Amino acid sequence: MAERRNLAQSVAAFSKKFSRLNDEDKELAQSPVSKEKLLQEEINRREYEREEELRRRFSDFMEPRTQDIEEDEENLMQAYNLFCKLKETCDTAAKENSTARLHSFEITSPLCKRDDYTLGENLAFLRLWFLQKNPDATVVPVFVRDENGQFFLNFIEKELWKPSSLEKEISTRILA
Repeated sequence: MAERRNLAQSVAAFSKKFSRLNDEDKELAQSPVSKEKLLQEEINRREYEREEELRRRFSDFMEPRTQDIEEDEENLMQAYNLFCKLKETCDTAAKENSTARLHSFEITSPLCKRDDYTLGENLAFLRLWFLQKNPDATVVPVFVRDENGQFFLNFIEKELWKPSSLEKEISTRILA
C-alpha cells in the first residue's frame, strides 16, 4: 500500500512538473510584445485620457460646478440677448426704409477681459455650450480684436462660422 502511495505521489509530482514546464513553454512560445503593439497601446491610452479630459471640461459647462462658469454663461446670454435686440431694431429700421444703419454689433462684456476665453481654449467649450443650449440660434459668438488689442464680443451667422480643431474634436468625440 505504501508503494501505491509513493507511486501515486510520484505520478502527481511528475504531473505538476510537466504542467509547469508546459506553461513555461507556452510563455516562451508566445512572441514578445512588439514595439508597434506597445506604441499602439500607448496611443490608445492617451486618446482615452484626452477624451475623458474633454468630456470632463465640457461637462463643467453643461453642469457648472463653479460660480465663475455660471457667470460666464450668464454674461454670454446677456450679450446674445442684447445682440438680438440690436439686430431686431436694425431689421425694423431697414423695413421702414431708414437710411440710418448700425455700423457695428461689437459688444463689451466681462468675457472680453478673460484671457482663458479670448486667448485660451475655454471659448470652444463656452461656444459649444451656447450652441447646445440654443439649438435654434442662427448666430455663433466670436471675439473680435480691434487695432488697439481690445477684445469685443460679436455674433456671426452660423453658416459663416468655422469651428476650431478643438471644437471639431469635442463635437466628434463628445457630442456625437
